[in-house]
Parts: sequence; structure tokens; C-alpha cells
Amino acid sequence: MNWMSRFLPLAVVLIMSVTGCAVLDGGDPYADEPATDKDAAALAISRLNNDSMVSRATLSVTVDGGLGILYGTVPDAATRQRALQILQDTPGVYEVLDRTRMR
Repeated sequence: MNWMSRFLPLAVVLIMSVTGCAVLDGGDPYADEPATDKDAAALAISRLNNDSMVSRATLSVTVDGGLGILYGTVPDAATRQRALQILQDTPGVYEVLDRTRMR
């Protein structure tokens, strides 16, 4: 038995374990997507409430078919822009509609 036939199976297993793990670790690219629009809205509200700039605004969010709608009152244009960006960056939200008012 030559050296190639002895080490080839080991090399194959090693390569498969390294590359296979990388593929499996990458996982489903949509795994972080919320299961429902209601889940996406809850995630967006959580993110808005945890942002120091936006948390002082009175906001609510609905999501319908990936359309995130931002409602409420903001103190200034910068806060509005930040809130819209947070909503846009929320998984499960693909388009944003602004229904906010400034104080």
C-alpha cells in the first residue's frame, strides 16, 4: 500500500470536516429573520427603545408584509432620521414608511 492510499482518506476527512463546519456554521442566511411581522415589529420597538437618542421619542411600529410603518412624535429631524434608520436595519423590514410628527 503506497503512502497516497494510506493518507488520502485521512486528508478527505480532514478537508470535509474543516469546510463542512464552515458551511454549517454559516447557517441559514435567514435564520435571524423574525418568523412573523409581529415579531419584526417587536424587535424594531426593542431596538428603538434601546437607542439612547430615539428612546426619548414616543414611537410605535407596525410591520405588514415587510413594510415597517413608524408612528409617533419625535423631538427633531435627527431623532426621526435615526429612528427610520433603526427600523430599516431591522431584520424582517424591507421598506419603511414614515408617519411621525415633530413636536
